[in-house]
Amino acid sequence: MKIAVATDPDTRQACFDIRRAVFIEEQGVTEEEEWDGLEDQCIHFLALDGETPAATIRVFLEGSTAKVQRVAVMKSHRGTGLGQLIMNTVLDTLTLRGVKFAKLEAQVYAIPFYERLGFAAEGPEFDDAGIPHRLMTRKLED
Repeated sequence: MKIAVATDPDTRQACFDIRRAVFIEEQGVTEEEEWDGLEDQCIHFLALDGETPAATIRVFLEGSTAKVQRVAVMKSHRGTGLGQLIMNTVLDTLTLRGVKFAKLEAQVYAIPFYERLGFAAEGPEFDDAGIPHRLMTRKLED
């Protein structure tokens, strides 16, 4: 597996294609909800299995806090440890960049996955695109 920041049009498009497959096609999120106009303000990470795009994460920086968003792993790569690998890579990269805190809005079924990565759930459940979510936060190491 190779995980890197998507900096060129082809790798960014690969990130968008993964999100389309996972969120729009599988989970029924609408186009309007998925494409929120923040793409150019975010850092996009792409995991490749050889030449095959396999996972992506989008990060929106808000001062010393990173909002981890759009965590998506292709169905063919779920259960392989790739989700943990790309999350750890993103968190390590953010720490190296001096980010102090990470937060995300987890789909409720995925809370145990994020807890294993050191995130803690906060506040009540809420609806996002028809899917139950909870806010989760984690302090990043210095």
